[in-house]
Amino acid sequence: MKKSTYEKRARIANDVMNYIYKYIETNINIDELSLELDISKFHLHRIFKEEFGKNIYESIKSIRLEKAANLLITNKYSTITDIAKMTGYGSQTSFLRAFKERFLMTPKMWKNGGYKEYSNKIVEKISTNNETIDFSKIEQTIVKMPEIKGYYIRHKGYDRSIKK
Repeated sequence: MKKSTYEKRARIANDVMNYIYKYIETNINIDELSLELDISKFHLHRIFKEEFGKNIYESIKSIRLEKAANLLITNKYSTITDIAKMTGYGSQTSFLRAFKERFLMTPKMWKNGGYKEYSNKIVEKISTNNETIDFSKIEQTIVKMPEIKGYYIRHKGYDRSIKK
């Protein structure tokens, strides 16, 4: 792949992620996104899938649910309906269904400490002998890993949103 093509694809991938994070609380319309980026919807989907390994809709859903999980823990006074709206869900029912499918518990259970149980299950899967993992005795080693692509979102311009 030519350097200019690679740079253009990286810029598109970065712009897409920037757009998603910026408008995550709204109904993200892929037609509008492709118009804003001045590329065809088909090309947008293809580049996104090749760069991130999943389609745009899966990524939007994943980002929304991760944001919701964090908001449920950090926004103690927000209702589940408020958080559903803050993360772009049109109805509380669709939010509840998606959240339960992803985290295997309701948002209310998550908010009331279920996130600790969820985290502990992940740690248990990592543990080879189901004992409590003592992270203080871990020694660092350098290992060669297969190449993976990484992306970041660059903030463009300075407006009121820079405070966030």
